[in-house]
Amino acid sequence: MATTYERKIKKNHNVLYSVIAAVLICVIFLVMVVSFYVKAENDAYEMLHIQTKQIKDDLTLQLKSDRENLITMANFAATLYADGKSYARMLDSFEPIGLFSRIGILNPDGTFITKSGVYDLSGSISFEEQALLGEHVTGRTYSYSQPNQEVVRSSVPIRVGGRTVGIMYGIINIETINEKYNNMAKELDAQLFVYDKDTGKYVIDTINDAPAELSDLKNRKYNDDYSYEALVNTDKGYTSFESTIRTGESLYAHYSTIEDFNWGILLARYETQVFEQTHKISANLLLTFAMIMLVFLVYLRLILKSEKDRAKLHSESSHIRHLLLEINRQHENITTALRRVKEFSGSRSCFFVDSDGEDFSYIKPSLKERELMGDAKKYFVGELFRYAANIHTNDTETGFMQIIPNSHLQKTNPEFYHFLLNEGIREVSFAIISDKDNHVSILGTINPKKSSAVRKLTEDIVVCFSIAIYNKKHLNRTELAATTDALTGALNRVAYKKDILVFDEQRPEDFSCIYIDVNELHLRNNKYGHAAGDAMLIYIANSLKEVFFGQRVYRMGGDEFLVFAEKVPQETIRQSIETFVEQIKLKDYHVAIGRSYRNRNVNCEEMVREAEIRMYEAKAQYYQGKERKNLAQADENAYVQTKTGILEIDAMISILKEKYNGIYRVDLDTDKAHRILMPAYLDYNENEEHFSGLMTKYIGDSVVPEFHRAAMNFLNYDALKRQILAGELPRITYKKTNGETVILGVYPLSSEEDSANQTLWVFARA
Repeated sequence: MATTYERKIKKNHNVLYSVIAAVLICVIFLVMVVSFYVKAENDAYEMLHIQTKQIKDDLTLQLKSDRENLITMANFAATLYADGKSYARMLDSFEPIGLFSRIGILNPDGTFITKSGVYDLSGSISFEEQALLGEHVTGRTYSYSQPNQEVVRSSVPIRVGGRTVGIMYGIINIETINEKYNNMAKELDAQLFVYDKDTGKYVIDTINDAPAELSDLKNRKYNDDYSYEALVNTDKGYTSFESTIRTGESLYAHYSTIEDFNWGILLARYETQVFEQTHKISANLLLTFAMIMLVFLVYLRLILKSEKDRAKLHSESSHIRHLLLEINRQHENITTALRRVKEFSGSRSCFFVDSDGEDFSYIKPSLKERELMGDAKKYFVGELFRYAANIHTNDTETGFMQIIPNSHLQKTNPEFYHFLLNEGIREVSFAIISDKDNHVSILGTINPKKSSAVRKLTEDIVVCFSIAIYNKKHLNRTELAATTDALTGALNRVAYKKDILVFDEQRPEDFSCIYIDVNELHLRNNKYGHAAGDAMLIYIANSLKEVFFGQRVYRMGGDEFLVFAEKVPQETIRQSIETFVEQIKLKDYHVAIGRSYRNRNVNCEEMVREAEIRMYEAKAQYYQGKERKNLAQADENAYVQTKTGILEIDAMISILKEKYNGIYRVDLDTDKAHRILMPAYLDYNENEEHFSGLMTKYIGDSVVPEFHRAAMNFLNYDALKRQILAGELPRITYKKTNGETVILGVYPLSSEEDSANQTLWVFARA
């Protein structure tokens, strides 16, 4: 076995190795992140270059195509001129083509002819200078015919006999060219700028509403190795500068020249766009790194926790064994042992049963927890023994089983599957011990939170449990016979006399006395025989033992029982009594109960007398209440039979449901409703909701849209009242989204002519 010093050295080595591994992972992570960002920047520039070329090629092709069309029209104009004909026919027949929205012809005398009219531009434009430009495309400029409109002009000389007789212009609206290439820039998720290299003015600007110029970029802060001078003095390349829109963020751009038209093009993208994927990859790497470190820490924690759990399991097992060795002297040790198993496993309850009929269980009292009782428990235990029979051999053997209401159990044992679901049981884990005499003991838990831990513990102590219970059962058989009621198995008056001496001496805290008298025992004996009365007493005694498990339950004689409960709060006692009463109601049994309570007991007989008096009061109230109930029930049945001809209200409601979806009584003044027959889709809380709000939601969710307006008219209560007062009955037929047709009718409930606020709303199937 390793010494403490050796274990410490090994632990230190493990820590050192872990630190080295963590440092190496950090270095690898940083190298990978840097490489990703470098690659992302290079890829971004390359993508900008490709996309810039795509836009440049598209714009060049469009401008060249428009120029070819303009040349064709110029040739046609030359023919008309040579033939002495007017340009009017050509101008009138022109339809927008390409980017051109209109055309015009400048004559040597300074007149500018368009489809819309002739403009005198003499003195404001030189025909000779325009002719010298030849085939030419301007940057952003203003229209000759519409001076307030910004355009781009493409011009081609009209030549006849080697002489320029006119200049043909194709007019491109700035809005047209901007719209097309704005959409292209949006598709690329980038900023696009096209500018006249002579003037620097933008032809296309996807960012600014007002025209801007390339010189606006002069005062920007450029990243390393980039400058404004390089941007304006080179034909193409890359650049990067700060953004004025997104503070603290750079723009990455590629620029090039459209040679044939002396235009420049620049395509830019924000830094966050460039490194978007890299940020995601880096975040994933960081998450991966964090997960690796987390797994590493969890691994170390699991090792430490495993050692801690092993020690805790050993300690708990030893403690429970010690409790079981002393159960003959301290009977409550069984309950304590079961409680410790329950708490260790985090389960709903813990139980021990064996094939000799021994049955012990512990469940922490709580409104959220249910304990199996009566026939339900009998069925449950029977199923466990049936499953346990699968491990029986001729020799003593232990085993462990786990039952979960899953699809396999549903197929193999559907009845038990549905039973578990109905009882809120998600898992049953139990250890089994059987011997060569077919004696079987089961120690188990219901809904454990620590399935693996409960398996180790129950397998470890089930043998000790079985032996302890067996010894207790046989060693105390004589004492039990002397202190146990032969019929019910409850303690008898001999045990009662002994116990009150002990309780008076010990003076236990939170001490309660519950006195129970069985109602109508003599009536049952006379009506069904004494066997029925005995069965009634046995069932009630067993129910008391189950509900007040671990407490002292006595049969005081005849039809009277008594319970002493110590160290149990009053609220818990109250809940236990309610549970007991509900359980015996399943058999149509009834009892009268009185109880007394002391923070610390001082006199048992005094508490018994107090509880007995209260029991007699409860018994008197029971018979008085039963008489009133019988009279009321007779009156109610007679009323229903008189008004409807139907003996049972449930039958009347079932008949209504065949025809009506819902019936409400609605007060139009308060907007409150009282449900008479409520449909499943129209839930209504009378104490909180307004009926109009409920109807609005119902119309929006369930009514076909084409009927919405007509249905919403019913929520105009003033109009509804006027209709009713006028003798009309509001009515509408509409369709629901599920295909069902419904007729809604509103009927007055008041017989007064000037009152229409009390109404009956009936939703009927068409």
